[in-house]
Amino acid sequence: MPDVLLSLHCATRDTDAVVEALRSTCRAPLHLRAEAVRGRDFDDAATAEKVSGELKRTTLEIVVADHLVDQLLQLVATSRRELPVRWRTTPVIDQGRIA
Repeated sequence: MPDVLLSLHCATRDTDAVVEALRSTCRAPLHLRAEAVRGRDFDDAATAEKVSGELKRTTLEIVVADHLVDQLLQLVATSRRELPVRWRTTPVIDQGRIA
C-alpha cells in the first residue's frame, strides 16, 4: 500500500464542506493553501469569476494510502459544496518528520 499525495482544488467557499468531509474519515494532517487561478478554462467558475477572469480556489493536500483515494473522493463528491472539485494524486517517494 504505497502512499500518495491527494491534491484537491475547490472553490474557496466550498473549503469548509470539503475539509469536514475528509476529516470525518481520515486522521492524516490536511494542508490548505489559498490560490488565485487564471486561465481560459472556466468550466468550474462561478459567474463573478467568469467576469473577473480569476478563480479563487483552495488547494487541500493530504498524504494517504493509495487504496483510500476512492473512498475520500466519494466523500468529497457527496459533500455540501456548490462548485466542482478537481483532484490529482502524486506518488510519495519518501517522507518523514524532523523533530
